[in-house]
Amino acid sequence: MTDTEDGYTRLQRGGLVLGPFLFVVVRLFVSPAGLSPAANAVLAGTLWIAAWWMTEAVPIPVTSLLPILLFPTLGVATVVETAAPYADPVVFLFLGGFLVALAIERWNLHRRIALGVLLRVGDDTRRLLLGFMLVTAFLSMWVSNTATAMMMVPIGMAVVAQVDAFRASGESAEPAAPDFELSPEPLAAGETELPRSNFGTALMLGIAYAASVGGVATIIGTPPNAILAGIAQSTLGVRIGFVQWMVFALPIAVVFLGVTWVVLITLLRPEVRTVPESHAVVKSQLEALGPMTRGERRVVAVFALVVSGWLLRPFVIEPVAPGVTDTTVALVGGILVFLVPVDLKRGEFLLEWEATTRVPWGVLLLFGAGFSLARLFQLSGLDRWIAGNLVALRGVEFVWVVLAVATLVVFLTEVTSNSATASLFIPVMASLGASLAVSPIVLMVTVSVAASLAFMLPVATPPNAIVFGSGYVSIPQMARVGFWLNLLGILFLTLMASLWFPIAWNL
Repeated sequence: MTDTEDGYTRLQRGGLVLGPFLFVVVRLFVSPAGLSPAANAVLAGTLWIAAWWMTEAVPIPVTSLLPILLFPTLGVATVVETAAPYADPVVFLFLGGFLVALAIERWNLHRRIALGVLLRVGDDTRRLLLGFMLVTAFLSMWVSNTATAMMMVPIGMAVVAQVDAFRASGESAEPAAPDFELSPEPLAAGETELPRSNFGTALMLGIAYAASVGGVATIIGTPPNAILAGIAQSTLGVRIGFVQWMVFALPIAVVFLGVTWVVLITLLRPEVRTVPESHAVVKSQLEALGPMTRGERRVVAVFALVVSGWLLRPFVIEPVAPGVTDTTVALVGGILVFLVPVDLKRGEFLLEWEATTRVPWGVLLLFGAGFSLARLFQLSGLDRWIAGNLVALRGVEFVWVVLAVATLVVFLTEVTSNSATASLFIPVMASLGASLAVSPIVLMVTVSVAASLAFMLPVATPPNAIVFGSGYVSIPQMARVGFWLNLLGILFLTLMASLWFPIAWNL
């Protein structure tokens, strides 16, 4: 969920009070059989944290520091035990990935890649949409979803403007009957009104949705994936490597990206078949970048080294150096961008420390809080208490449990942070799996992937908010298309949990 622009909202004010209120109520009045004092304290603290995360009563990173304040004070664990998960290897895996991504952004390599691919897509509107979605999804596997969307939207708007110009002049090819009429709506006060078209709306939504779906494909693609990896390691002793996750998640991302494309061209059928000048628009933007710079070439080398390290580590590096992990590889890349020079005389390197102000440090704190809560669930016995109380669900068909979990998470993350949702629900899924006598990893993975399938509202994800701000998408349009994608995502996840998850995880 993104920050609102309406000041401190009623929801936030309510959440500010609700968190401490729930904490006090649970501490004083909730003492069911089998719940130890330590588990009661962790449950109370988790509800406080959840209320603040869900309502963003205070900034999410600030709430993420509460475990270090609350649980040592309550005597549940020491400061060292509570704070240690904030330095989980997954945190540094993401930090290394963030630093390499910043170097890619600094030298505009991601823009060159995007334009280079789009130049080869052609001028058919459906292929253009697919091309934009493929490029966006690929980039979001390595660069943050937000940065990818921010980079792709201006390119998309230039192509949409070309479509609008051809429609206005009557020079476009044979039109396709639109699925429904789109009436122009004004942007913010003082801005120029943009013409609405099915193609423009589909392209903007395609960019936003592809950024979310593409992030599923790699362990560093989106925070819920990393949260899953950290909690699986700490609670189940299961280490999820870069290659293992990619083998599992890339097919899911590719298939659902195709589903998303079909939904978009069905519900928002482009008014024109071709845009003859789209090639020229993309080519002019690519030419404006000029020849590849020394910085770009060296960023390519570092990026290739890191990706090769991740892909080859299980087969080539680990037999020789078993201590090398995916985190090690990420940090090699993260350090190299500060060491590889672009111009030694000027003291210019691929990345300067000043650029690290753009590292999402708050996300790293959120990771730590999620990992800390998962650890405290174990230390206090809260996980065993939850598992014992969920035994009654053992008679329920597993497919219905997966369907319910996927539905809850998909629609909840429309109005809450996907990272916070994952941090709260993944530890619970570990307990639920034990109660159902099934592998917890299936339910945990379901939560992780479902947290990335938020398509209905601008507040659901930053990419959704970015394309909404373009002026080509209205909330009703996003809600209509997003609702169908949410439903398809839930059904798709339920199907995958039955057919693909057991194969991918050797269950």
